[in-house]
Amino acid sequence: MCWSPRHPDFYAVTEGISANGIGFRSSVVPEAGEALICSIRSIGTLRIRVAETGPQSFLARLSTSRERAAEVARTMMALAREQHRPSEPGRGHQRITPRRRDIVVTFEDGSTLSGRLINVSASGAAVYLPKPVAVGTVITLGAKAARVMRQFQDGIGAAFLLPLDPAEVEPGLRL
Repeated sequence: MCWSPRHPDFYAVTEGISANGIGFRSSVVPEAGEALICSIRSIGTLRIRVAETGPQSFLARLSTSRERAAEVARTMMALAREQHRPSEPGRGHQRITPRRRDIVVTFEDGSTLSGRLINVSASGAAVYLPKPVAVGTVITLGAKAARVMRQFQDGIGAAFLLPLDPAEVEPGLRL
C-alpha cells in the first residue's frame, strides 16, 4: 500500500530490487520525483521517491540512511529467495571473473589493502588478500560497501551491503 498527498491509498506490488531502487507495478503511476510512503509486508513503512516511471510501473529509491537501505535490501532479497527456492542446490547468482581483477580494499578506519578479485556476483565477491580479515568486518571493495562473510586461505568472501543488479555483472564490471 502506498500513499502521498496527491494520491490517497493505492496498491503497488513489488516487482524487484536492484542497485537503482525498488520496482513497483501499479494501476496508479505517480510522477517522477514524487515522494511517497509505502507499507511493505515484512519490511514496514518506508519513505521513497519515484525515480522513473513506465506503463503501469515505477522505480523508487529509499529516502533513508544507507544502513536502513541495506537492511531493507537484505530483507527483500531473503524474501525473494524464499519465494523462488531453486529445485536444485546451487549458487544464488552467476559468478564472473572480471577483466580488471586488482582491487583496493578500504577499512572503516581509512586504511587500505591491495587485493585481487577471484570472482564477483550480484551479491558479493571473493578476494585474495595478503593478510586475514575478520568475519563481520565492514569493508569497501573499490567503491562498493560489503561485509566479510567468510575467510579462506589467502582470502575472503564478502557480501555487498546493497546487491548489484545481476545485469551489471559482466567481465567489464568495475567495483
